[in-house]
Amino acid sequence: MQKRGERMFYQLRVAREKDGDVLEEFLKQAKTNHEGVKEGFTQFLMLEDSEKNIAGCLGIEKISCDQGLLRSLVISDKLHQGHVVTLFQSMELLCEKHQIKTVYLIANQHSSADFLAALGFEPAESVPEELFSSDHFCESRQTEGAVLMKKASG
Repeated sequence: MQKRGERMFYQLRVAREKDGDVLEEFLKQAKTNHEGVKEGFTQFLMLEDSEKNIAGCLGIEKISCDQGLLRSLVISDKLHQGHVVTLFQSMELLCEKHQIKTVYLIANQHSSADFLAALGFEPAESVPEELFSSDHFCESRQTEGAVLMKKASG
């Protein structure tokens, strides 16, 4: 049990195959898209608390040789903005490792659009054809107020 005022520590790591069930359940509880979690075409970063419970996650779905779609950002209410920034920074490293140069995401709230702009994302002028191959993309863009944003590296 955590005492008041005691700091909780989180470990960030790339999800492994055996994490599929737990990750899928975490996404289901958050009522967010969990398709493809176990298939491996999506890679996830996970933040775990000291009891190995998932407290946050962010996935990247590779949609072409150098493009990816960020998806399924779920953050527990125990985490603060610094944890979210860490997730995004770590995702950039994961993208570099997989030669993903342009990252897309769908923001569905104006508050998140401001936060994402601070991280270097900007509204995408056009939608690359490859994104339509992603079920997650096609489903997410139906959301009212959905905005496609992108960030290109280097």
